[in-house]
Amino acid sequence: MTELGQRLKSARNDKDLSLDEIQSITKIQKRYLLAIEEGNYELLPGNFYTRAFIKNYAEAVGLHGEELLEEYASEIPKSNSDVPENLPPRRTRPTVPSKPNRWSSVFPSVLVILLIIGVACIIWFVVQGNDATTSQNGASNKTEEQVSSDENSGNAPASDEVKDEPKDDSKEEPAADEEPSAEDEKDSEVNEEPEEEPAPAMEINKTEGNASSSTYEITNAEKFEITVEAKGSSWVALIGGDNKKYIYESLKKDKKVTHDLTNVASASLRIGSSPNITVLVNGEKIDIPNEPVVQNVTFNYKKAE
Repeated sequence: MTELGQRLKSARNDKDLSLDEIQSITKIQKRYLLAIEEGNYELLPGNFYTRAFIKNYAEAVGLHGEELLEEYASEIPKSNSDVPENLPPRRTRPTVPSKPNRWSSVFPSVLVILLIIGVACIIWFVVQGNDATTSQNGASNKTEEQVSSDENSGNAPASDEVKDEPKDDSKEEPAADEEPSAEDEKDSEVNEEPEEEPAPAMEINKTEGNASSSTYEITNAEKFEITVEAKGSSWVALIGGDNKKYIYESLKKDKKVTHDLTNVASASLRIGSSPNITVLVNGEKIDIPNEPVVQNVTFNYKKAE
């Protein structure tokens, strides 16, 4: 076994991953992964694939692929194109002149016709609206004239026929200089509703932590949402307290994954390369150490009452 193979195998064992799991993550056949660990590069398809397989294997176990290739450049076969030379020239099909499209000549005329129809419809609606307004104003003026003529002809009731309404003393309002009684003040105090206190703000507190692991407690939050953004390639495993695997893969650069864990009381997050990963809880960034690169984070969620 080579020094490179031993290092890859140790990193895989540290993550508790089997060759079958690495095969599932990288899509590289298990026999090629075993050949890399044992240093049997002659079993791989070629030098180009050897370097590519080693890089993908390293990133799956939380190592930097490019740095690893440079560090063990003397041990790894140098890359070549792996493309056979003297290939026969490709035959190109003769270009066929495209037929003129009938719609390209008809479309402008159709567009102009549609535009004319649209303008005519707008004018018609404006004219109809003006006619309706004129008719309504005429009817209103006619009604006002009719009322005026009735008043002049003496149809209005005489003033002496209007009967005075009985005065209701019970509805009299108290004088301005009267002071409110104690009972009135008591009733006004009872009718006043107490102001609702604002809900407490969400808190994310770090309760435990060391160089490679930390624990956070989320309180006064209506939801529990975790977002993982990849600034570079890294293995990420997000497992809820219900043992459900929400994320269990190697995230590529610029990939962003969000999961709602509101119905889960706790969750654990394992990051293979912490410098390449940003973690947010309910939109708030969580500070995770960059050294060592492999980090374990535990979240405990208490829903707001």
